[in-house]
Amino acid sequence: MQINWKKLDAELTEEHNIKSYGTLRAQKALEVILGDEWIKQAVEQAIGFNGNSSELAINCLRHIASKKAAVMAYSIYKNDTIEDRRVMAVCLIKQLAVKESYNWVEEFLKDKKVVMWGLGVLDQLLWCNVIDYEEESSKVDVLLSLAVKNSNGELQDNVDFIKSYLADRKEINNSQY
Repeated sequence: MQINWKKLDAELTEEHNIKSYGTLRAQKALEVILGDEWIKQAVEQAIGFNGNSSELAINCLRHIASKKAAVMAYSIYKNDTIEDRRVMAVCLIKQLAVKESYNWVEEFLKDKKVVMWGLGVLDQLLWCNVIDYEEESSKVDVLLSLAVKNSNGELQDNVDFIKSYLADRKEINNSQY
C-alpha cells in the first residue's frame, strides 16, 4: 500500500481540522488509511460474538479510537432489531471511549437493556480523561444518579467506585499545586 504522506497530512489539516501533531492525528490518519469499509467490517466483527476474532477487532478499533466506528456502533444500537447486537454495540462504544459518545450516555442510561454498559461508557470517558469531570461535574453527577435510579440501585457500587476515583483524582490534582 502506497501512502502519499504529504496529501494525507494536508487532508488531516484541511478536511478533518486536526492541526496538532501527536496521537490524535496518528489515530485519524490510520482511520483514513484503513478506510470506511475496513472500519465497518471491524465493527461487525466486534459485535458478532466471534470469540477471539471479535476481541481482535475491538482492540484494533480501540487502538485507533475510531469515531467512525463509534458512530456505526451507535447506529446499530439505534436501529438493529437483535437485542444482543444492540448491547454489544454499546459495549464497543465503551471500549472506543471517544468524546462523541458522551452525548449518548443519557440515552443508554434510560434503556434498561444497556444501562450497565451506559454507565461503562461514562466510566471509561472519565477514566481516560476524555471528559473532564471538573468541567462536566453537574451533568456527570446527574448521569450517575440516573444510572442508580434506572438500575434499581444495582449499579450503586459501580457509581460509588467512580465517585471515589474522581475524588482521589481531584485530591491528587489539588496537592500538585
